[in-house]
Amino acid sequence: MLKTIVASVLLVLIVLGVGASIAYQKYRMMTAPPPPNEEQPEVVVFAKPMHVSIRQTSTAVGTVLAPRSLQLKTEVVGTVAEISFQSGQIVDENQLLLKLDTSVEEAQLESAQAALQIAESTFKRNKQASEARAISELELEQSSAFLAQAKSEVMRLNAIIRKKTLRAPFCARVGVFDIQQGQYLPEGTQITMLQGVDDYVHVDFMMPQQVADEVRVGDEVKLIVEPTLLTAKIIAIDSQSDRITRNLLARAKLKDPPSSMQPNDSVRVELEFGKETQAVTIPASGLRRSPTGAFVYVVNPDPNDSSKQRVIVQPVIPGKTIGQQVAILSGVTVNDTIVADGSFKLRAGLWVVNAPVKAEPNQVQQ
Repeated sequence: MLKTIVASVLLVLIVLGVGASIAYQKYRMMTAPPPPNEEQPEVVVFAKPMHVSIRQTSTAVGTVLAPRSLQLKTEVVGTVAEISFQSGQIVDENQLLLKLDTSVEEAQLESAQAALQIAESTFKRNKQASEARAISELELEQSSAFLAQAKSEVMRLNAIIRKKTLRAPFCARVGVFDIQQGQYLPEGTQITMLQGVDDYVHVDFMMPQQVADEVRVGDEVKLIVEPTLLTAKIIAIDSQSDRITRNLLARAKLKDPPSSMQPNDSVRVELEFGKETQAVTIPASGLRRSPTGAFVYVVNPDPNDSSKQRVIVQPVIPGKTIGQQVAILSGVTVNDTIVADGSFKLRAGLWVVNAPVKAEPNQVQQ
């Protein structure tokens, strides 16, 4: 009996010892530090900054204006007798547009012309009689005054008829109007807008004071009309700045504008000013920004292993964007190598390698 108890106790102790040994091995495995991972390089694209000469740039919003435009209005009261144009039509210079009823003035004109003929005949006879000393000088002066009065009346009636006959002062595109034949129009009624049809347009824009100091008549500006870039020339600068904004108005002339450009359209104006400065350009994808400013990743050899290259954070001062490139005013030089693509996954000190150049699809492997 005793032997059986002792054997059972020994068996239990052996089982407990084996379990404790297994638990201890698991604990050591869990608490042991992981084996060190081998460092792997980040594959990115390198680029070399390039020299460029740039000027400061200012951007403004310009307004397109027709060289000649006016509001067509009535000068006198009257009833519309004839409409000779349509909305949106291009009319020629001196083309009849609208005519008010002139029947009364035309009847008065015939009477005035008859009175003028009598006055001219009377003056002619009196002048002959005065030369023969058959009448007094007073009678000749009276006939001369009657003649001048008759001429003035004819001129007055002709002027009223002209005011009631509206013609295009220049070749223009007619705006939308809503005037009907037989409609009574008070004096000063606006009929429509006339926008001159020419081979150029004007673009007005405002310049900040510090920009205006460097700009002269004859300078070129860029007009960004998606998807094209147009070149215009400054033809006039206002004589005074705006009292509130302190900006100065400038006018540029654009030759051969696109057909899609209409008066009162807005365009983006880019104006270069000041002296040229030397800078470098890098791909825009290589420029990074943070709350503390802009920076790029510069590639340098590893001081501990010359076979490796690592990146450092280099603060820069960016300038204007030129296509897919961005100008860097300071921070890097043409002797530096920067990360142009893939910089989003980097941090200072990482090992980087330049990605291999991909072969063009049409290139054949030899």
